[in-house]
Amino acid sequence: MSEMPSPLSPVALRSRALAFLSRREHTRQELYEKLSSLGGSAEVINAILDEFAERHWQSDPRFAEAYVRQESRKGQGPLNIRQSLKQRGVDESLIAEVLANEDWFEWARQTRQRKFGEDIPADRKEQARQLRFLQYRGFSSDQCRKAMRKADD
Repeated sequence: MSEMPSPLSPVALRSRALAFLSRREHTRQELYEKLSSLGGSAEVINAILDEFAERHWQSDPRFAEAYVRQESRKGQGPLNIRQSLKQRGVDESLIAEVLANEDWFEWARQTRQRKFGEDIPADRKEQARQLRFLQYRGFSSDQCRKAMRKADD
């Protein structure tokens, strides 16, 4: 068995938190989990995170917006993104707000086109395959059906 590392000092924890944030945005929960795994006490970690939020170094809304932008460009739909944000500790009302800012019908259409091309298949089997692909990516049934129509429909 490996020994638990000795807890870091508050200064070292703060420094680690800054290092994490310098690499990418993190939710408060993600930072909390990383710092507590380094042996920080809840009181010290919360004080650090409160300071970071006050200084706008850490922001769940900013994280959520960036994450939605990044994942939607990768072809992920709102259902998958919502689940992922929940797991990262983002508040449900904030998730709903950021997801409402996107045109998910257009993202579904673009995702289908990138994978399968412009033409809408006439074959039922191929249509079903493309619908499954979009659903797997996290688009709703309605978004998937609209993505399977021609742009001028």
